[in-house]
Amino acid sequence: MADEKINVLIADDEDSLRGTISAWLGDEGFNVEQAGDGLEAIKKVQGKDFDIALLDIKMPGANGLEVLRFIKKNSNQTEVVMMTGMSDVSMAVEAMKLGAKEYLTKPVDLDQLVPQLRGLIKKRDSEERIRQLQAEHTARLLYDLHNPISGLKQSIGYLMKGMAGPLSDHQKELMGYMVNSIDKVITLLSDMMDLTKLEGGRVRLNEGIGNIFDTVQKITQEFRVPIQSNKITLDISSEEGLPPIEYDSQKIEQVMHNLLSNAVKYTPAQGAIVVQARKVALVVEEGQQPQNFLMVSVFNTGQGIPKEELPLIFNRYRNVVTDSKDKKQTTGLGLIICQRIVEAHNGKIWVESEAGKGTTFFFALPVR
Repeated sequence: MADEKINVLIADDEDSLRGTISAWLGDEGFNVEQAGDGLEAIKKVQGKDFDIALLDIKMPGANGLEVLRFIKKNSNQTEVVMMTGMSDVSMAVEAMKLGAKEYLTKPVDLDQLVPQLRGLIKKRDSEERIRQLQAEHTARLLYDLHNPISGLKQSIGYLMKGMAGPLSDHQKELMGYMVNSIDKVITLLSDMMDLTKLEGGRVRLNEGIGNIFDTVQKITQEFRVPIQSNKITLDISSEEGLPPIEYDSQKIEQVMHNLLSNAVKYTPAQGAIVVQARKVALVVEEGQQPQNFLMVSVFNTGQGIPKEELPLIFNRYRNVVTDSKDKKQTTGLGLIICQRIVEAHNGKIWVESEAGKGTTFFFALPVR
């Protein structure tokens, strides 16, 4: 960042103050853009990545706290500094709880402003480097664990084929349990490696124009055998005239595979799975106008997710999700991966469920 200009957004409804700070920072080598109210600030953030946002707390349209919430949800790299009068200090404290790094009381000390902003960026870049190193170390560790465990599974496979001598039925049964346990560990390690890559920022979207329903049909076809063997009814439908959209087909295939895998796992014999694709208008952020999305839903007639689990379904730190009837367990990392992928597309993923009436997972991708 030392050789690059720092991009700053100044949002304040006081024209004179905003202009003065802008001119001062511009003379110091910053790239500065201005917004006269909160809604304009949100539009600026939607269209460009800023290193720092200087936000007045009291603004028309959307106040500084609302803009702060939007930035924290949509722009992880943007550091936020609040500007406030002495009477608004309690709101500034609330802003700090929401993720603002600092708050400045008016009148702003311009001599101190430049070193403060440069210090914020230096700290941000250092923290990001530490996160990257941690992610790289974790990825190497997972890879080092994955290889010997896969080798162990292969060796057991040789034993089960009798390559080291005949086995009794009981021995084969025990080795079958061992293979099942190893498969669970391998799946967990694979999910953790995927999640580490996504959160480390080392996976980039390879977007192209495509038909989302083609992706849905392709992945659904892969589940025909387990669906038929469990006598599950499958219904797939799409609204006519869905427009092509820009997305990473391989990543969205991963999302569909995970959602359908869960649906098959938790749908009882002779149950039903319903997959639909349609165009919808969604409000992503409070106060914004509805935007067009293509939404895919995957419904199953399982026991549903307990009400207390719903708020935690995309929380990576929960331990397990348990189906109360079948006692099935999962780490849930696959759902976290789905969330990261969908959000990387500027989309939205969520779940609705009612005990005894099944579960529906939804994800929506923007129509640009």
